[in-house]
Amino acid sequence: MKKIFVGCLSVMMLASCNVKNSEEYKQLQIEKDSLAQLNLAANAELSDMMSVIDEVESNFSQIREAEKYLTVESTSKGEVKSDVKVRIKDDFQMINDLLKKNKESLSALNKKISSSQGDVSGLKKIVERLNGELTERAKVIDDLRTSLAARDKQIAELETSVKALEGNVGDLTAKTEEQSSKIKEQDKELNAAYYMFGTSKELKEAKVVTGGFLSSTKVLNEGIDKNKFITIDIRKTTEIPVYAKKAKVLSDHPKDSYKIEKDATGNMVLKIADYTRFWSLGKFLIIEVG
Repeated sequence: MKKIFVGCLSVMMLASCNVKNSEEYKQLQIEKDSLAQLNLAANAELSDMMSVIDEVESNFSQIREAEKYLTVESTSKGEVKSDVKVRIKDDFQMINDLLKKNKESLSALNKKISSSQGDVSGLKKIVERLNGELTERAKVIDDLRTSLAARDKQIAELETSVKALEGNVGDLTAKTEEQSSKIKEQDKELNAAYYMFGTSKELKEAKVVTGGFLSSTKVLNEGIDKNKFITIDIRKTTEIPVYAKKAKVLSDHPKDSYKIEKDATGNMVLKIADYTRFWSLGKFLIIEVG
């Protein structure tokens, strides 16, 4: 009995070694390490972008405070005192500098978001909001300058580029919309997966599997035509009905990330428990039905 136990243990250890030395295991480890590196890079990139957003928000806060003073002065009557003129001029210069800085920061953020490989839909919405505030602040400041100019000739002659900046903001908004559209397409592609189900004969005719009967079925990983598959968003798809009494997953997916169960009609449904793990080994799902 002891010899049998030792023999079984040796076989199990040998099988474990064979798995670890297999090409599939090595490839999985490479992909795992690669994903870990990508996560580190993504976290650093996200931290950098959030730091820029915080700075832009702080600049807008300073601008809004200066607006309050300028608004009061724009509604006041009588001649503007010399010390008030100096403060007005300084406030306009400070606002103009901050608006220009925010415009440059937001333009740089748009480029980073456009080239990012991660899910940045939340950041994109924040940047769109800040772009909108940039446009609004530029308009408010120009209106205040016009109102104050009506009170004093020297104020009317203040050299500011707020009006020109407002025009530039319009160009930036157009670019933002174009980049937003591009980001949506990239996001759609990054989260796209493809599935197909059919009988053994149908799958062979579609040239996605080979073998069967006397030899084991093998999924073809090269030269697969995406047009033959149904495209889905992996974040939104948790169940895939196959409209058959029997179903077997042929493609490679972690066993603990899904289940195949019967629905109310007795047909099989593939239920994805963890979509991140389920699609971690590949974006093509092939199901044989019968």
